Amino acid sequence: MNAVRFRSINPGENRYRFYVVLWMQILWGTWAVVRRWGRIGSDQVRERVHECANQDQALWVAAEQIERRLRRGHKPV
Repeated sequence: MNAVRFRSINPGENRYRFYVVLWMQILWGTWAVVRRWGRIGSDQVRERVHECANQDQALWVAAEQIERRLRRGHKPV
């Protein structure tokens, strides 16, 4: 399993967020990209799973999500 973690913190806007993109091989040789996000310190976490046919597709989806987080100002942890 590989993962990239991000944070977006701005006390003036009361924003304390985290975002995680991870990709892994799941049952029967398929792959999945899992995205988790929420407020830092909160018990509520949202999650989305994108199933992929192969590793190349999973890496492409993960890279797309990582680029999107960086464009939106999240900082890698």
